[in-house]
Amino acid sequence: MKNEFIGFYNPTKEETELSWNEGIFCFDANSILNLYRYTESTRVDFLNALKSLQSRIFIPYQAAYEFHTNRLSVINGVKSTYNDVNNFYHKCFEENINNLLNQFKKHPALNLDSIKNLNDEFLSKISIELKAQKNTHPDFESDDSILYSITEIFENSIGKDSSESELSDIYKDGKIRYEKKIPPGYKDLEKKKKGERNIYGDLIIWKQLIEYTKRAKKPIIFVTDDRKEDWWTIEGGKTIRPREELIKEFYDLTDIRILIYNTDSFLHFAKERKLLPEITDKTLEEIKEIRVSDEKTNSKSELAFPQRYIKSKILRLPNKNNIERLLSEDERRKIHDLVANDIYKIINENLKSNSDKPTIE
Repeated sequence: MKNEFIGFYNPTKEETELSWNEGIFCFDANSILNLYRYTESTRVDFLNALKSLQSRIFIPYQAAYEFHTNRLSVINGVKSTYNDVNNFYHKCFEENINNLLNQFKKHPALNLDSIKNLNDEFLSKISIELKAQKNTHPDFESDDSILYSITEIFENSIGKDSSESELSDIYKDGKIRYEKKIPPGYKDLEKKKKGERNIYGDLIIWKQLIEYTKRAKKPIIFVTDDRKEDWWTIEGGKTIRPREELIKEFYDLTDIRILIYNTDSFLHFAKERKLLPEITDKTLEEIKEIRVSDEKTNSKSELAFPQRYIKSKILRLPNKNNIERLLSEDERRKIHDLVANDIYKIINENLKSNSDKPTIE
């Protein structure tokens, strides 16, 4: 019975031990591309982790292809974060705070000009801070240290490309699978770039993983930061486990139980098993924090929840603490007392851990 429903069962201790002790660590493109989204210390920590595991790593050809083709768009996307954060702050203040304040124009004692001046001062400091941070952001377009490191690490660990006939068969299979919502990849159908290689990218990676495992005859640990339901079983907004269909398909075709982790879980378990003893808790916390924030942001409308979007963007900035400290506690309290609006929850949440009370100079 278990073999028929293997995807619903957690891996046994023996399967887990075999995979971690003898298996190959395979990486999806997104787990590598996220290096461009981490702070420098986390980036260095993650790259050092990959180097220490270099003898046991593998990247499917399609994943490497997606890394190279999407690299510049990710770099530009990260750089645009500074403008995104600035624009969203101004938009939220204009559409929420100022509109609400205008409802009290006839209040006999409320000094709206004073409050609006505080708003303007805060927004000005946000803009100045973001511009300063943008000017110190690494210029990966002209000197990409991440690309050099990844090239060296995976130099002899990249899979072969599928032949034209194999790709044609995958596209045909993918059309049927996507129509029936058979994982992986069907969630990308509408928003992928045009072209079958892009539309069926996840399925190509999946097929290449299966073929590699058949040849290598070793357990596989697959690391992906794809968060969609065509990879994971999600219940009540919580990720439960990898999709049952994927585990069973892989097992039926290879006789091997695949383990699938997101990056922070993979690094956490690798550290526990003494494979990566030097990776820091700070690195693990940052990678997890960004993943969780992305999951929450992607699960709701960005327009309906702009404060959540801003918070997720702030987490990607290398010097986010500077933004978090632009209002003093007294200034925040004054505004919060007068205007109970969700936008200030971001400021309050991000400043909870700060024991000092910085002021605007």
